[in-house]
Amino acid sequence: MVVFGKPTSVPYTCYELGHTWTPSCTKASLGVCLDVFKEAVKIYGSLYLIAGIAKKRGKKYFKQKWLAETSQSTLFLTTNGTLFMAFFCLWRKILGRLYLPSLSFIPAACASFVGILVERASRRGLLAVYMANVATETFYRMAVSRGWVRFLPNGEVLIFSVVMAIYLYLYKRNSLPASTVKLFRFLVGKDELPASVLEEEPMVQNRLSATPGPADENESKMTAVKSVLTWLQNQTKHNLCKHHHSCAYYVLKGFTKMFGLGFLIQGGIKVVSVLPRLIKHPNALMQAVKHRDNFRLAAFLGCFNAVFRAVNCCLRYARNSDSDLHGLLAGFLAGWSMLWYKSITISLYTAFKLAEVLYFKGIEKKLVPYIKCADIIIYAISTAFVFHIAVVEPHNLRPAYWKFLLRVTGNKFALMNRHLIEPFVPGSAKLSPDFWPNYDARYTDLVRPAHLIRS
Repeated sequence: MVVFGKPTSVPYTCYELGHTWTPSCTKASLGVCLDVFKEAVKIYGSLYLIAGIAKKRGKKYFKQKWLAETSQSTLFLTTNGTLFMAFFCLWRKILGRLYLPSLSFIPAACASFVGILVERASRRGLLAVYMANVATETFYRMAVSRGWVRFLPNGEVLIFSVVMAIYLYLYKRNSLPASTVKLFRFLVGKDELPASVLEEEPMVQNRLSATPGPADENESKMTAVKSVLTWLQNQTKHNLCKHHHSCAYYVLKGFTKMFGLGFLIQGGIKVVSVLPRLIKHPNALMQAVKHRDNFRLAAFLGCFNAVFRAVNCCLRYARNSDSDLHGLLAGFLAGWSMLWYKSITISLYTAFKLAEVLYFKGIEKKLVPYIKCADIIIYAISTAFVFHIAVVEPHNLRPAYWKFLLRVTGNKFALMNRHLIEPFVPGSAKLSPDFWPNYDARYTDLVRPAHLIRS
Protein backbone atom coordinates (compact mmCIF):
# COMPACT_ATOMS: atom_id res chain seq x y z
CA MET A 1 0.00 0.00 0.00
CA VAL A 2 3.01 2.28 0.35
CA VAL A 3 3.48 4.36 -2.78
CA PHE A 4 6.91 5.82 -2.05
CA GLY A 5 9.82 4.22 -0.26
CA LYS A 6 12.49 1.72 -1.27
CA PRO A 7 12.54 1.52 -5.10
CA THR A 8 10.45 -1.44 -6.22
CA SER A 9 11.35 -3.08 -9.50
CA VAL A 10 8.48 -3.47 -11.99
CA PRO A 11 9.48 -6.25 -14.46
CA TYR A 12 7.73 -4.94 -17.56
CA THR A 13 8.64 -2.82 -20.56
CA CYS A 14 7.30 0.68 -21.17
CA TYR A 15 5.20 -0.79 -24.01
CA GLU A 16 3.66 -3.46 -21.81
CA LEU A 17 2.77 -1.09 -19.02
CA GLY A 18 2.65 2.42 -20.45
CA HIS A 19 2.07 3.13 -24.14
CA THR A 20 0.13 -0.05 -24.84
CA TRP A 21 -1.39 1.38 -28.03
CA THR A 22 1.96 1.25 -29.86
CA PRO A 23 5.29 -0.55 -29.23
CA SER A 24 7.23 2.50 -30.47
CA CYS A 25 8.34 4.96 -27.79
CA THR A 26 8.75 7.70 -30.41
CA LYS A 27 5.30 7.19 -31.89
CA ALA A 28 3.81 7.11 -28.41
CA SER A 29 5.31 10.50 -27.50
CA LEU A 30 4.34 12.04 -30.83
CA GLY A 31 0.79 10.70 -30.48
CA VAL A 32 0.43 12.23 -27.03
CA CYS A 33 1.94 15.46 -28.37
CA LEU A 34 -0.70 15.73 -31.08
CA ASP A 35 -3.58 14.93 -28.73
CA VAL A 36 -2.48 17.41 -26.07
CA PHE A 37 -1.80 20.11 -28.64
CA LYS A 38 -5.29 19.87 -30.16
CA GLU A 39 -6.99 20.08 -26.76
CA ALA A 40 -4.65 22.83 -25.50
CA VAL A 41 -5.57 25.03 -28.47
CA LYS A 42 -9.27 24.60 -27.64
CA ILE A 43 -8.77 25.17 -23.91
CA TYR A 44 -6.55 28.23 -24.01
CA GLY A 45 -8.00 29.73 -27.17
CA SER A 46 -11.49 29.85 -25.64
CA LEU A 47 -10.18 30.73 -22.16
CA TYR A 48 -8.28 33.81 -23.28
CA LEU A 49 -11.04 34.78 -25.67
CA ILE A 50 -13.68 34.77 -22.92
CA ALA A 51 -11.33 36.47 -20.45
CA GLY A 52 -10.48 39.16 -22.99
CA ILE A 53 -14.15 39.88 -23.68
CA ALA A 54 -15.06 39.84 -19.98
CA LYS A 55 -12.26 42.26 -19.12
CA LYS A 56 -13.09 44.48 -22.11
CA ARG A 57 -9.52 44.47 -23.34
CA GLY A 58 -10.42 45.77 -26.78
CA LYS A 59 -9.23 45.06 -30.31
CA LYS A 60 -5.62 45.89 -29.50
CA TYR A 61 -5.34 42.92 -27.15
CA PHE A 62 -6.85 40.47 -29.63
CA LYS A 63 -4.59 41.72 -32.42
CA GLN A 64 -1.35 41.86 -30.46
CA LYS A 65 -1.52 39.55 -27.43
CA TRP A 66 -4.34 37.00 -27.69
CA LEU A 67 -2.58 34.76 -30.21
CA ALA A 68 0.78 35.04 -28.44
CA GLU A 69 -0.68 34.17 -25.01
CA THR A 70 -2.73 31.31 -26.44
CA SER A 71 0.31 29.93 -28.26
CA GLN A 72 2.58 30.11 -25.23
CA SER A 73 0.10 28.41 -22.90
CA THR A 74 -0.62 25.79 -25.56
CA LEU A 75 3.10 25.12 -25.85
CA PHE A 76 3.34 24.82 -22.06
CA LEU A 77 0.63 22.17 -21.79
CA THR A 78 1.85 20.32 -24.88
CA THR A 79 5.41 20.26 -23.56
CA ASN A 80 4.27 19.00 -20.17
CA GLY A 81 2.21 16.16 -21.64
CA THR A 82 4.66 15.13 -24.34
CA LEU A 83 7.71 15.09 -22.09
CA PHE A 84 5.92 13.00 -19.49
CA MET A 85 5.54 10.22 -22.05
CA ALA A 86 9.07 10.74 -23.35
CA PHE A 87 10.67 10.71 -19.88
CA PHE A 88 8.63 7.63 -18.95
CA CYS A 89 10.48 5.72 -21.67
CA LEU A 90 13.80 7.53 -21.24
CA TRP A 91 14.11 6.74 -17.53
CA ARG A 92 13.44 3.06 -18.23
CA LYS A 93 16.31 3.04 -20.71
CA ILE A 94 18.60 4.95 -18.32
CA LEU A 95 17.85 2.68 -15.34
CA GLY A 96 17.61 -0.51 -17.37
CA ARG A 97 14.13 -1.33 -16.13
CA LEU A 98 11.09 0.28 -14.57
CA TYR A 99 10.89 1.10 -10.88
CA LEU A 100 7.79 2.28 -9.05
CA PRO A 101 9.00 5.90 -8.62
CA SER A 102 10.21 6.03 -12.24
CA LEU A 103 6.81 4.91 -13.48
CA SER A 104 5.43 8.39 -13.13
CA PHE A 105 6.74 10.62 -10.33
CA ILE A 106 10.24 11.19 -11.68
CA PRO A 107 9.18 11.52 -15.35
CA ALA A 108 6.36 13.87 -14.35
CA ALA A 109 8.67 15.99 -12.18
CA CYS A 110 11.13 16.40 -15.07
CA ALA A 111 8.37 17.14 -17.59
CA SER A 112 6.58 19.59 -15.30
CA PHE A 113 9.79 21.46 -14.49
CA VAL A 114 10.53 22.00 -18.17
CA GLY A 115 6.90 22.71 -19.04
CA ILE A 116 6.35 25.44 -16.45
CA LEU A 117 9.47 27.25 -17.68
CA VAL A 118 7.78 27.56 -21.08
CA GLU A 119 4.72 29.28 -19.57
CA ARG A 120 4.58 33.01 -18.86
CA ALA A 121 6.03 33.94 -15.48
CA SER A 122 2.82 35.78 -14.57
CA ARG A 123 0.85 32.50 -14.73
CA ARG A 124 3.27 30.26 -12.86
CA GLY A 125 2.01 31.25 -9.43
CA LEU A 126 -1.59 30.58 -10.39
CA LEU A 127 -0.69 27.17 -11.82
CA ALA A 128 1.37 26.31 -8.74
CA VAL A 129 -1.51 27.14 -6.41
CA TYR A 130 -3.97 25.17 -8.53
CA MET A 131 -1.80 22.04 -8.70
CA ALA A 132 -0.95 22.25 -5.00
CA ASN A 133 -4.71 22.32 -4.43
CA VAL A 134 -5.24 19.21 -6.60
CA ALA A 135 -2.30 17.43 -4.94
CA THR A 136 -3.60 18.15 -1.43
CA GLU A 137 -7.08 16.89 -2.28
CA THR A 138 -5.56 13.81 -3.90
CA PHE A 139 -3.48 13.05 -0.82
CA TYR A 140 -6.56 13.42 1.37
CA ARG A 141 -8.47 10.97 -0.83
CA MET A 142 -5.55 8.54 -0.58
CA ALA A 143 -5.45 8.88 3.19
CA VAL A 144 -9.19 8.23 3.50
CA SER A 145 -9.07 5.20 1.18
CA ARG A 146 -6.21 3.71 3.21
CA GLY A 147 -7.91 4.38 6.54
CA TRP A 148 -5.22 6.77 7.71
CA VAL A 149 -7.80 9.44 8.46
CA ARG A 150 -11.53 9.43 8.81
CA PHE A 151 -13.78 11.31 6.47
CA LEU A 152 -14.76 14.57 8.18
CA PRO A 153 -18.37 15.54 7.42
CA ASN A 154 -18.51 19.12 6.12
CA GLY A 155 -14.74 19.31 6.37
CA GLU A 156 -14.55 21.45 3.24
CA VAL A 157 -17.07 23.87 4.75
CA LEU A 158 -15.04 24.17 7.96
CA ILE A 159 -11.85 24.87 5.99
CA PHE A 160 -13.62 27.49 3.91
CA SER A 161 -15.08 29.16 7.00
CA VAL A 162 -11.71 29.44 8.74
CA VAL A 163 -10.10 30.79 5.58
CA MET A 164 -12.90 33.35 5.08
CA ALA A 165 -12.56 34.47 8.71
CA ILE A 166 -8.91 35.41 8.09
CA TYR A 167 -9.56 36.82 4.63
CA LEU A 168 -12.39 39.10 5.78
CA TYR A 169 -10.49 40.23 8.87
CA LEU A 170 -7.73 41.38 6.53
CA TYR A 171 -10.34 42.84 4.20
CA LYS A 172 -11.75 45.07 6.94
CA ARG A 173 -8.19 46.19 7.63
CA ASN A 174 -7.64 46.81 3.90
CA SER A 175 -4.55 44.60 4.19
CA LEU A 176 -5.08 42.41 1.15
CA PRO A 177 -3.53 42.73 -2.32
CA ALA A 178 -5.44 45.08 -4.62
CA SER A 179 -6.78 42.26 -6.80
CA THR A 180 -8.10 40.37 -3.76
CA VAL A 181 -9.69 43.50 -2.30
CA LYS A 182 -11.42 44.05 -5.63
CA LEU A 183 -12.82 40.50 -5.50
CA PHE A 184 -14.22 40.89 -1.98
CA ARG A 185 -15.63 44.30 -2.78
CA PHE A 186 -17.61 42.52 -5.44
CA LEU A 187 -18.66 39.63 -3.18
CA VAL A 188 -19.61 41.49 0.00
CA GLY A 189 -19.58 45.18 -0.95
CA LYS A 190 -17.23 48.00 -0.04
CA ASP A 191 -19.06 49.37 3.00
CA GLU A 192 -17.07 47.21 5.44
CA LEU A 193 -13.78 48.71 4.29
CA PRO A 194 -12.10 51.35 6.51
CA ALA A 195 -13.57 54.84 6.23
CA SER A 196 -10.24 56.14 4.89
CA VAL A 197 -10.65 53.91 1.83
CA LEU A 198 -14.22 55.02 1.17
CA GLU A 199 -13.23 58.68 1.48
CA GLU A 200 -10.99 58.22 -1.54
CA GLU A 201 -14.15 57.92 -3.67
CA PRO A 202 -16.25 60.92 -2.51
CA MET A 203 -18.08 61.48 -5.79
CA VAL A 204 -19.00 57.82 -6.24
CA GLN A 205 -20.07 57.55 -2.62
CA ASN A 206 -22.24 60.66 -2.85
CA ARG A 207 -23.85 59.52 -6.04
CA LEU A 208 -24.67 56.11 -4.62
CA SER A 209 -25.89 57.50 -1.35
CA ALA A 210 -28.07 60.24 -2.81
CA THR A 211 -31.48 60.54 -1.11
CA PRO A 212 -34.34 59.49 -3.40
CA GLY A 213 -36.23 62.48 -4.73
CA PRO A 214 -40.00 62.99 -4.87
CA ALA A 215 -40.19 61.31 -8.29
CA ASP A 216 -38.58 58.16 -6.89
CA GLU A 217 -40.90 58.17 -3.89
CA ASN A 218 -43.98 58.57 -6.07
CA GLU A 219 -42.82 55.75 -8.31
CA SER A 220 -42.21 53.48 -5.31
CA LYS A 221 -45.86 53.77 -4.32
CA MET A 222 -46.97 52.26 -7.63
CA THR A 223 -46.32 48.71 -6.47
CA ALA A 224 -46.40 46.91 -3.15
CA VAL A 225 -42.85 45.68 -3.66
CA LYS A 226 -41.49 49.18 -4.09
CA SER A 227 -43.44 50.28 -1.04
CA VAL A 228 -41.85 47.57 1.06
CA LEU A 229 -38.40 48.44 -0.25
CA THR A 230 -38.92 52.11 0.53
CA TRP A 231 -40.07 51.19 4.02
CA LEU A 232 -36.99 49.03 4.51
CA GLN A 233 -34.69 51.76 3.26
CA ASN A 234 -36.06 54.16 5.84
CA GLN A 235 -35.59 51.88 8.84
CA THR A 236 -32.89 52.61 11.37
CA LYS A 237 -29.22 51.79 11.14
CA HIS A 238 -26.33 52.12 13.57
CA ASN A 239 -24.49 55.40 13.36
CA LEU A 240 -21.24 53.48 12.72
CA CYS A 241 -22.67 51.68 9.70
CA LYS A 242 -21.25 53.13 6.50
CA HIS A 243 -24.03 51.91 4.20
CA HIS A 244 -26.56 54.57 3.19
CA HIS A 245 -29.90 52.84 3.89
CA SER A 246 -31.06 50.73 6.83
CA CYS A 247 -29.29 47.57 7.93
CA ALA A 248 -32.24 45.43 6.87
CA TYR A 249 -32.19 46.88 3.36
CA TYR A 250 -28.39 46.58 3.26
CA VAL A 251 -28.58 42.86 4.01
CA LEU A 252 -31.53 42.17 1.69
CA LYS A 253 -29.95 44.09 -1.19
CA GLY A 254 -26.71 42.13 -0.87
CA PHE A 255 -28.52 38.80 -0.75
CA THR A 256 -30.69 39.59 -3.79
CA LYS A 257 -27.79 40.81 -5.90
CA MET A 258 -25.52 37.82 -5.24
CA PHE A 259 -28.37 35.30 -5.41
CA GLY A 260 -29.27 36.55 -8.88
CA LEU A 261 -25.64 36.58 -9.99
CA GLY A 262 -25.05 33.03 -8.75
CA PHE A 263 -28.14 31.79 -10.56
CA LEU A 264 -27.06 33.48 -13.80
CA ILE A 265 -23.50 32.12 -13.62
CA GLN A 266 -24.42 28.50 -12.91
CA GLY A 267 -27.46 28.65 -15.17
CA GLY A 268 -25.36 30.06 -17.99
CA ILE A 269 -22.86 27.21 -17.64
CA LYS A 270 -25.65 24.62 -17.67
CA VAL A 271 -27.31 26.19 -20.72
CA VAL A 272 -24.06 26.33 -22.70
CA SER A 273 -23.34 22.68 -21.86
CA VAL A 274 -26.67 21.50 -23.34
CA LEU A 275 -26.61 23.61 -26.53
CA PRO A 276 -25.24 20.74 -28.69
CA ARG A 277 -28.19 18.55 -27.59
CA LEU A 278 -31.00 21.05 -28.15
CA ILE A 279 -31.95 19.83 -31.62
CA LYS A 280 -32.65 16.29 -30.44
CA HIS A 281 -33.74 17.21 -26.91
CA PRO A 282 -35.51 20.61 -26.84
CA ASN A 283 -36.55 20.10 -23.21
CA ALA A 284 -32.89 20.10 -22.17
CA LEU A 285 -32.86 23.91 -22.17
CA MET A 286 -35.60 24.21 -19.56
CA GLN A 287 -34.05 21.43 -17.51
CA ALA A 288 -30.74 23.31 -17.55
CA VAL A 289 -32.43 26.53 -16.39
CA LYS A 290 -34.24 24.75 -13.56
CA HIS A 291 -31.28 22.62 -12.50
CA ARG A 292 -30.89 22.52 -8.73
CA ASP A 293 -27.20 23.46 -8.96
CA ASN A 294 -28.31 26.91 -10.17
CA PHE A 295 -30.20 27.48 -6.94
CA ARG A 296 -27.42 26.01 -4.82
CA LEU A 297 -24.76 28.40 -6.11
CA ALA A 298 -27.24 31.26 -5.90
CA ALA A 299 -28.06 30.43 -2.26
CA PHE A 300 -24.34 30.05 -1.43
CA LEU A 301 -23.35 33.45 -2.81
CA GLY A 302 -26.51 35.19 -1.56
CA CYS A 303 -26.21 33.84 1.99
CA PHE A 304 -22.45 34.50 2.10
CA ASN A 305 -23.05 38.17 1.37
CA ALA A 306 -26.11 38.50 3.62
CA VAL A 307 -24.61 36.73 6.64
CA PHE A 308 -21.39 38.74 6.46
CA ARG A 309 -23.31 42.02 6.32
CA ALA A 310 -25.84 41.02 8.98
CA VAL A 311 -23.21 39.88 11.49
CA ASN A 312 -21.21 43.09 11.08
CA CYS A 313 -24.32 45.21 11.64
CA CYS A 314 -25.38 43.15 14.66
CA LEU A 315 -21.92 43.43 16.23
CA ARG A 316 -21.98 47.20 15.81
CA TYR A 317 -25.30 47.31 17.66
CA ALA A 318 -24.16 44.85 20.34
CA ARG A 319 -20.75 46.44 21.04
CA ASN A 320 -21.51 50.01 19.95
CA SER A 321 -18.25 49.99 18.05
CA ASP A 322 -16.78 48.84 14.79
CA SER A 323 -13.68 46.68 14.68
CA ASP A 324 -11.49 44.76 12.27
CA LEU A 325 -12.05 41.74 14.52
CA HIS A 326 -15.71 41.73 13.53
CA GLY A 327 -14.50 40.43 10.19
CA LEU A 328 -13.24 37.25 11.89
CA LEU A 329 -16.63 36.21 13.26
CA ALA A 330 -18.60 37.54 10.29
CA GLY A 331 -16.31 35.79 7.82
CA PHE A 332 -16.40 32.50 9.76
CA LEU A 333 -20.19 32.46 9.95
CA ALA A 334 -20.57 33.56 6.33
CA GLY A 335 -18.31 30.69 5.29
CA TRP A 336 -20.89 28.16 6.44
CA SER A 337 -23.04 29.30 3.54
CA MET A 338 -21.01 26.74 1.59
CA LEU A 339 -23.37 24.13 3.02
CA TRP A 340 -25.54 25.09 0.05
CA TYR A 341 -22.77 24.41 -2.48
CA LYS A 342 -20.08 22.16 -1.02
CA SER A 343 -16.80 22.19 -2.91
CA ILE A 344 -13.48 20.88 -1.68
CA THR A 345 -11.93 22.50 -4.76
CA ILE A 346 -13.06 25.99 -3.76
CA SER A 347 -12.07 25.39 -0.12
CA LEU A 348 -8.54 24.26 -0.88
CA TYR A 349 -7.98 26.85 -3.59
CA THR A 350 -8.94 29.72 -1.26
CA ALA A 351 -6.76 28.18 1.46
CA PHE A 352 -3.70 28.05 -0.78
CA LYS A 353 -4.32 31.58 -2.06
CA LEU A 354 -4.51 32.75 1.55
CA ALA A 355 -1.23 30.96 2.31
CA GLU A 356 0.30 32.79 -0.65
CA VAL A 357 -0.97 36.15 0.64
CA LEU A 358 0.34 35.49 4.15
CA TYR A 359 3.69 34.31 2.79
CA PHE A 360 4.25 37.54 0.87
CA LYS A 361 3.18 39.53 3.91
CA GLY A 362 5.80 37.64 5.89
CA ILE A 363 8.41 38.53 3.28
CA GLU A 364 7.46 42.23 3.50
CA LYS A 365 7.96 42.14 7.26
CA LYS A 366 11.13 40.05 6.89
CA LEU A 367 9.63 37.22 8.95
CA VAL A 368 10.19 34.56 6.30
CA PRO A 369 12.80 34.27 3.53
CA TYR A 370 12.00 34.79 -0.11
CA ILE A 371 12.38 31.49 -1.95
CA LYS A 372 13.35 32.08 -5.54
CA CYS A 373 11.48 29.94 -8.07
CA ALA A 374 9.11 28.67 -5.37
CA ASP A 375 6.23 28.62 -7.87
CA ILE A 376 8.24 26.42 -10.26
CA ILE A 377 9.22 24.00 -7.49
CA ILE A 378 5.68 23.77 -6.08
CA TYR A 379 4.19 23.21 -9.52
CA ALA A 380 6.71 20.52 -10.50
CA ILE A 381 6.39 18.55 -7.25
CA SER A 382 2.59 18.86 -7.05
CA THR A 383 2.09 17.85 -10.68
CA ALA A 384 4.51 14.94 -10.31
CA PHE A 385 2.57 13.64 -7.31
CA VAL A 386 -0.78 13.99 -9.08
CA PHE A 387 0.53 12.25 -12.22
CA HIS A 388 1.97 9.45 -10.11
CA ILE A 389 -1.44 8.85 -8.54
CA ALA A 390 -3.06 9.09 -11.98
CA VAL A 391 -0.87 6.16 -13.05
CA VAL A 392 -0.94 3.88 -10.00
CA GLU A 393 -4.33 4.63 -8.41
CA PRO A 394 -6.44 6.99 -10.55
CA HIS A 395 -9.56 6.24 -8.49
CA ASN A 396 -8.15 8.56 -5.82
CA LEU A 397 -7.98 11.53 -8.18
CA ARG A 398 -10.62 14.22 -8.28
CA PRO A 399 -13.06 12.86 -10.93
CA ALA A 400 -13.04 16.14 -12.85
CA TYR A 401 -9.25 16.15 -13.05
CA TRP A 402 -9.17 12.52 -14.20
CA LYS A 403 -11.60 13.40 -16.99
CA PHE A 404 -9.36 16.33 -17.90
CA LEU A 405 -6.34 14.02 -18.21
CA LEU A 406 -8.30 11.64 -20.41
CA ARG A 407 -9.51 14.47 -22.61
CA VAL A 408 -6.12 16.10 -23.20
CA THR A 409 -4.41 12.78 -23.94
CA GLY A 410 -7.09 11.38 -26.25
CA ASN A 411 -8.00 8.80 -23.57
CA LYS A 412 -4.44 7.42 -23.63
CA PHE A 413 -4.09 7.76 -19.85
CA ALA A 414 -6.76 5.07 -19.54
CA LEU A 415 -4.86 2.68 -21.84
CA MET A 416 -2.08 1.95 -19.37
CA ASN A 417 -2.15 -1.65 -18.17
CA ARG A 418 -2.73 -1.11 -14.47
CA HIS A 419 -3.32 -4.82 -13.87
CA LEU A 420 0.47 -5.11 -13.99
CA ILE A 421 0.75 -2.64 -11.10
CA GLU A 422 -1.84 -4.41 -8.91
CA PRO A 423 0.77 -6.59 -7.10
CA PHE A 424 2.64 -3.45 -6.04
CA VAL A 425 -0.27 -1.04 -5.45
CA PRO A 426 -3.52 -2.98 -4.84
CA GLY A 427 -6.54 -1.32 -6.42
CA SER A 428 -4.64 0.22 -9.33
CA ALA A 429 -7.08 -1.19 -11.89
CA LYS A 430 -10.17 -0.26 -9.92
CA LEU A 431 -11.44 2.14 -12.60
CA SER A 432 -10.90 -0.35 -15.45
CA PRO A 433 -11.15 -3.86 -13.99
CA ASP A 434 -11.95 -5.52 -17.34
CA PHE A 435 -9.46 -3.67 -19.53
CA TRP A 436 -6.56 -5.52 -21.16
CA PRO A 437 -4.55 -4.02 -24.05
CA ASN A 438 -4.48 -5.56 -27.53
CA TYR A 439 -0.75 -6.22 -27.55
CA ASP A 440 1.32 -6.91 -30.63
CA ALA A 441 2.61 -10.46 -30.02
CA ARG A 442 5.90 -9.59 -31.75
CA TYR A 443 6.91 -7.32 -28.87
CA THR A 444 5.55 -9.10 -25.79
CA ASP A 445 4.48 -12.51 -24.58
CA LEU A 446 1.90 -11.13 -22.16
CA VAL A 447 -1.57 -12.63 -22.61
CA ARG A 448 -4.92 -11.77 -21.13
CA PRO A 449 -5.30 -13.42 -17.68
CA ALA A 450 -7.95 -16.09 -17.38
CA HIS A 451 -10.10 -14.03 -14.99
CA LEU A 452 -10.32 -11.23 -17.61
CA ILE A 453 -11.38 -13.50 -20.46
CA ARG A 454 -15.04 -12.90 -21.12
CA SER A 455 -17.24 -15.89 -21.71
